[in-house]
Amino acid sequence: MPTVRLFDDTPYETSFTGTVVSTQPGGREGTAQIVLDRTLFFPEEGGQTPDRGILGGFPVLDVQVKDNVITHTVQAPSDAFVPGAKVSGEIDWSHRFSNMQNHSGEHILSGLLHSLYGYDNVGFRLSDNTVTLDTSGQLTDEQLRDLERRANEVVYRNVPIHCEYPSPEVLKTLDYRSKKPIDGPVRIVTIEGVDVCACCAPHVQRTGEIGLIRILDVLHTKTNMRLTIVCGMRALEETQKEQEQLLAVSHLANAPRLSCAEGVQHLLDEILSLKEQLKTDDIRYVDTRLREIDLLEKMQNDADVTGASTASDNTAAKCGAGSMSARSLWVFEAPMNVLAQRNFMNQLCERGYRFAGVFTGSDEEGWHYLIGSREDDARIPGDLLRKEFGAKGGGKPAMVQGTVHAAQAAIRAILP
Repeated sequence: MPTVRLFDDTPYETSFTGTVVSTQPGGREGTAQIVLDRTLFFPEEGGQTPDRGILGGFPVLDVQVKDNVITHTVQAPSDAFVPGAKVSGEIDWSHRFSNMQNHSGEHILSGLLHSLYGYDNVGFRLSDNTVTLDTSGQLTDEQLRDLERRANEVVYRNVPIHCEYPSPEVLKTLDYRSKKPIDGPVRIVTIEGVDVCACCAPHVQRTGEIGLIRILDVLHTKTNMRLTIVCGMRALEETQKEQEQLLAVSHLANAPRLSCAEGVQHLLDEILSLKEQLKTDDIRYVDTRLREIDLLEKMQNDADVTGASTASDNTAAKCGAGSMSARSLWVFEAPMNVLAQRNFMNQLCERGYRFAGVFTGSDEEGWHYLIGSREDDARIPGDLLRKEFGAKGGGKPAMVQGTVHAAQAAIRAILP
């Protein structure tokens, strides 16, 4: 037999008693699926999440409906419920009322979209956090602000909301919204002067109970749009969170709340200017280091003749048979702009080294490296870094890049 839907006529009731029709183990261990002859628990239906609450002293985890039979999944052994026994239930009223506020608010928005623009609601989802509705057309930002204002004016007027099952004769003559054809009795929700829509869910009795309707976000597709909205207490909570963030930004930007955007833009302009200055300084630094390396190279060549040696704290070249093309150069620097780092590496490669690598960072924080070669495969030292230290990265024969966490001395020791 179909389950009697007590929430249709008494959506404001929070407790009830019903008779157990059937019970069986649930899909998960320690759960049971209970069917009653009647229930206040609204099932997951019409795009809305199910009610929460307690049944027979056990938490209700889920409520589903199939062929007009409502099944409650309860955190309890199946033998805790006996067919034919009376059982009491209590719904989570705050969750129920929040869903009622948001669903009624969505009807107002959808009704206005239909009456003002001729658009249909082609998709709806009421989760435990937000509501999304998909429309058959698109609105501009100005039109969306006007839609939100008009929806809240309906709230302020405290319009009655009626829920009923019209007779088949009346239904034939009724102009109402419905996303799909419905077999059997059709429940109609009417917001006077605003919307007439087929709907199975509980609603508030008057629009004033909705409190506030807010459009949080809009996602445009080629022809449609998806609105994310919140109503009632959810809208208040969202507004309070935004207020907290606005105050934080106001303090950080040292600007009044209503002028935060200007304050943030000023900070962004300063940051951009500093970045450009830093980029210029990095370029100048690289030019200086290149001259230093050239001088060290000349001194090394002179030392090879005299038997002396030269060294630099952050630059090391490994010698081969004598020609520069058989030598590799590894440079370790403080963090710098990646474009400057790339230019540094390219300039070194142009000087004829077998491999030229520029590492930026520190032993503590790790190193970001760029390794290049004009006459060999730069992946050779990259593979060594991965094999020895688990470095992350990759590239092509001309250049590899990545990150490695190891001490500078250990890195130098394994590079060719």
